[in-house]
Amino acid sequence: MRNNKLFQVSTLTAFKNKGYDGIISVKKMLTFGDTGFGTFDKLNGEMIVVDGVVYRALGDCSIEVAGLADTTPFATLGALGKCEGQILAINGDMICAGEKLNHAIAHPENPILARISGEFESIEIHGVWPQKKPYEALDRIVSDQSVVVLKNINGCLVGIFCPASAQGINVVGWHFHFISDDKKIGGHVNHFSARHLNVAFNVKDELAIIK
Repeated sequence: MRNNKLFQVSTLTAFKNKGYDGIISVKKMLTFGDTGFGTFDKLNGEMIVVDGVVYRALGDCSIEVAGLADTTPFATLGALGKCEGQILAINGDMICAGEKLNHAIAHPENPILARISGEFESIEIHGVWPQKKPYEALDRIVSDQSVVVLKNINGCLVGIFCPASAQGINVVGWHFHFISDDKKIGGHVNHFSARHLNVAFNVKDELAIIK
């Protein structure tokens, strides 16, 4: 059943090996879930998927809605659907939040899809501008992007946790993308701090590659 799986376009290993060309359309990708994140063809923006809408965070972290014909080389998403939820007292940074999430959810061997909303005291994000061939290494591209620091902003994180068994397939541990409540700014999350956040999560049985 699709609701029990977290789905992925490509693998982290292939993506890091400069696999930046889109291979699956946004339209097809959305048949596998309504919540997630990734990137677009030629790294043309960071992807945030919320409530079945696919948003693109450009290099300046401004937001636009992606087209169904746009493609992705790497993305992870699933159906959030009916899920457990709770208010999580963070009182700290992103590392603290990850530890609190792990303690609250207590499924270290399972992929987890989460939507985390509230007011962020501070959050540092980045987007990405489209790349041209021959492609640079991913670490070099990311290091060249500008970061944006936001203060006292309401929004939501899409969070995905992958267990150690996903090594090479996806990022092990928690990974977050952010979008503001007004859908004007967002991107990949480098750091954040918050006090209380509303967490809705769904524990998945497996991580499956979209064929």
